[in-house]
Amino acid sequence: MKRRGSRSAGRWPQAAVVMAAVLALVACARDTGLGSTPPTPDQTTTTASPSSTDADAPTTTETPIDYETVECGELEGALVCETYELIARHYVDPVSDEALVEGAITALTTSEVPSGDGIDVCPLPSEAFTEVCDVVDSEALDAEAAEEAIVAGMTYLALDPNSGYFDAQMLELVEEEQSGQIEGIGALVATEEEGSDETNTCQIISPTCRLRIVSTIEGGPAQAADLQTGDEFLAVDGESIEGWTVDQVTGLVRGPAGTDVDLRFSRQGEEFTVTITRATVQVPVVESERVDDTAYVQLNVFTDNADEQLRHVLEELLADRPARLVLDLRNNPGGLLETAVAVTSEFLNEGLVVRTQSPQTETPYAVEPGGVATDPGLELFIAVNRGSASASEVVAGALSDAGRAVIVGENTFGKNTVQQRFPLSNGGALKLTIARWLTPAGHDFGGTGIEPDIMMELPPELTPAEVVEHVTAGAAGTAVSASTSSTQLRG
Repeated sequence: MKRRGSRSAGRWPQAAVVMAAVLALVACARDTGLGSTPPTPDQTTTTASPSSTDADAPTTTETPIDYETVECGELEGALVCETYELIARHYVDPVSDEALVEGAITALTTSEVPSGDGIDVCPLPSEAFTEVCDVVDSEALDAEAAEEAIVAGMTYLALDPNSGYFDAQMLELVEEEQSGQIEGIGALVATEEEGSDETNTCQIISPTCRLRIVSTIEGGPAQAADLQTGDEFLAVDGESIEGWTVDQVTGLVRGPAGTDVDLRFSRQGEEFTVTITRATVQVPVVESERVDDTAYVQLNVFTDNADEQLRHVLEELLADRPARLVLDLRNNPGGLLETAVAVTSEFLNEGLVVRTQSPQTETPYAVEPGGVATDPGLELFIAVNRGSASASEVVAGALSDAGRAVIVGENTFGKNTVQQRFPLSNGGALKLTIARWLTPAGHDFGGTGIEPDIMMELPPELTPAEVVEHVTAGAAGTAVSASTSSTQLRG
């Protein structure tokens, strides 16, 4: 689309990520540099008119529709065409043009895209997208902001909940999170759809799709403000978040250290507002403790250096020759697939970690040699719950298949997909689900999660010593009942 007027993006294009520290529920491969100018679709240049619009399309007649349609290849940097081609090439499932168009039009008609001059030129990835151009031109929308809204609608509304669009600013935040240090309030969040026992299946906040805190980071502003697991977001800086995407909420909550944000929550039916001063928050990727003859290690997220941190901790703990090791993956939402492979390889000498399947290929990921905790004499237990997702499930599934670990806790989340980022010409990126993964034995835990060998509730309030006590007692066949309970949300 030809860009006219100043850019003032509406809420839809403002894609972001979790406000605390992690890519929630994302096991993703590193960027590959794919996503250059797509091939030219076979289309004909035409001029649109009101008669070319479907009778049911949500357009108006206030402004005449008068623009030229052009083959995608004739315009450089045509964001909609780039997005369409990347989805067609790399998305794990076939997506109809009608679904993409519906998502794009919904985003245009329900978001705050600023007014402008409409468009002169409409690059068509397929003829179905004429409807989209009709909306932009008839509503006289700002062309550049509308283009980003279209891309957001194509990804957030037509694809699975783990796919999305990042503008350049939000892409920078994503990369910042993978380093393990962010500026924000220090809280992990997830959406919860009314009537569903799964999380992050809805993306637009509504009376039935609620955004809640999963956990707060030790020493962060959210913890200092006494925010708790289960607190439901209602408003940011006085504005209701109903109708916003999760990314819009988190993007506004995050911000430079030292600045304030007013947040309104609901807790057990009571509403309250807190003013929180944002800060630089260091995500505690790995935490460890020696409990008698047991080494306890909690891995909180699979950042790009989590495997290196874990290896360092393991070397220190194993120097004292513990009898067993408890690896705590509760509420670990996942992260990088390559990190999951490296973490698993610390405990195995050989074999496969995981296999990914896309419509075109199947890719095996083998154990990397040199693990420091491969001694079969070292008992290994993995603690999980419904918040253990994605990369956490890769690790637990591989070690379970290999007979290397006993899995203790609750069924895991059940995320069996892999995402990859593809750069766009505007400096942003698409995050697309490109494959599904299976354990080495061929198990697919999508939707159901991994069932532990020992079913047990392990509330987040338990200390490392209490976790070790419950896990080891359970493994010994002793009935253990946790003394505390809490709402378990998946991060």
